[in-house]
Amino acid sequence: MFRGIALLILVACLGCNSNDGPIPVSGTVKGAGGAVISFESGTVIFQPVSAGKPANGAVDPSGEFKMTTVSPNDGVHPGIYKVAVQLWKNYRNQELAVPKAYGDPATTPLEVTVDADHDHFDLVIEK
Repeated sequence: MFRGIALLILVACLGCNSNDGPIPVSGTVKGAGGAVISFESGTVIFQPVSAGKPANGAVDPSGEFKMTTVSPNDGVHPGIYKVAVQLWKNYRNQELAVPKAYGDPATTPLEVTVDADHDHFDLVIEK
């Protein structure tokens, strides 16, 4: 009986989807027409539309980012995400370099689907 239960558990584990881990995700943040946005400090936040873990990534001066869920640059779990972009001209004074709506997952117009075929996103900020 014990062998039967052990075999059942082993078969169940072998059937588990090993693709549920984070997918390395990167991208760029640009203005309309591909313009580089001037900013002092920046972050991109992937907030899951349904249950799941959020991810974030620092935006470098060229507008490039790599996403982190737990470990640096480990990526994002597959799913649909609202994408908040927070770029500050002056962080100390909280002066934004992009429209305020982009900085909040509840108001951002940006949404992406992360899966094995979609792991790089060019985010365009309309002013």
